[in-house]
Amino acid sequence: MREEVKLSRPRILIVSAVLPFPAVAGQRERVRNKLLALRESFETTFLTFAESSRRPGLRQELKELCDHAVVMESLYTRSTASRWSHRVRAAGYAALRSLKTSNYLVGELELSPQRVLGAIDPQAYDLALFEYWHSHRAAAALRRRGVPSVLDMHNLLWQSFGRQLEARPRLPSWLRRRKVTAYRRREEAAWGDFDGLISINAEEDTYVRRHCGPKQQVFYAPMGIDLGEWPFDPQPASPPRLAYFGGLGSVHNQRDARSCYEKIMPLVWQQLPEAELWIVGSNPPAEIRNLEESDSRVHVTGFVEDAPPLLNTMSLVLCPWQGTYGFRSRLVQVMALGLPVIASKDAVAGMDLRDGQGIFLESEPENQARRALELLKDPMQRRQQGELAHQQVAQRYSFEATYGRLTQELLQWQKQRKGVWKS
Repeated sequence: MREEVKLSRPRILIVSAVLPFPAVAGQRERVRNKLLALRESFETTFLTFAESSRRPGLRQELKELCDHAVVMESLYTRSTASRWSHRVRAAGYAALRSLKTSNYLVGELELSPQRVLGAIDPQAYDLALFEYWHSHRAAAALRRRGVPSVLDMHNLLWQSFGRQLEARPRLPSWLRRRKVTAYRRREEAAWGDFDGLISINAEEDTYVRRHCGPKQQVFYAPMGIDLGEWPFDPQPASPPRLAYFGGLGSVHNQRDARSCYEKIMPLVWQQLPEAELWIVGSNPPAEIRNLEESDSRVHVTGFVEDAPPLLNTMSLVLCPWQGTYGFRSRLVQVMALGLPVIASKDAVAGMDLRDGQGIFLESEPENQARRALELLKDPMQRRQQGELAHQQVAQRYSFEATYGRLTQELLQWQKQRKGVWKS
């Protein structure tokens, strides 16, 4: 009986170069949470690629999150020769088109239209969901075979591309602007290969609606969390701990972590010299790890398998993010735990978080430090703000209010399209 119910569900194909584990980045958690939500209403197939030795184990892991897993052999990792060959091709492809090497490796190599169509039977699916726009040509190929495709943008990648180019100071500003403009035009043109788009924050949702076609459906699905996995249980340690929380493999997160240490904490230490800075996140580079060796007040954890117990010992979280794009999922997670947050205004752009309700928006390091000191010196206020932080997240970003709602909207949209097609 259970199998009959399964087969009666609409069938959705998820095409992704991003795996839903391990949870070292918000994008992986988003993919994982969507799979969990989609499986409630759809029969799900997850299509990805991996090096040959990993494929069997990966298939088994994926089946805990989806009904079917298709793991193709990675062409890039097939041999040392293929790595070098495709690395050169990817560099040339990116340079000629003002794109990133990932556009070639994902869209032209691993998840090309030929490979995707060769790995599955398009007639078996009612809907396809693509993570990121890189494999838009595969989406167009599925559309031509009657399978509507939806793109989860994750964010406006041309904006994050511009932020990455800022880390290359030798690149002339005029060339940087030209590259970002070219990338933006290609990204927006790629949207035309999808029937629907999923935006991640309110400002990007408005932007996408202005730039997409009249027949395209736009869904709004911010980053949500399972409140059971991020329980309200603050247990602040003594001496007080201020945390930076985020994956440290990216240049902009490394810069923000250093900003906490170099610009905010010296002002805090002037009045509270015993306070500690905890930098919590995966893949910290040597320059971040060295902070711990040179200053006993700094702790660099690296990847933490179970982050909530550690984060619950913090007094507050700092987020001096620059750039109004994407979604800071780490802010939602720590606020759910009941930790007050001091963030830049950029950090919460489009997230509809209320200033002064568990999160304080200050753009200058001096004001961020001042606000931190106020909270550190007043445990009662800090506790009250932690409760307000949790309430904001529970109201806006629960699993049901985000991924659950998206699943129901996709299901309804798919049924409407099917009805129109039949008529």
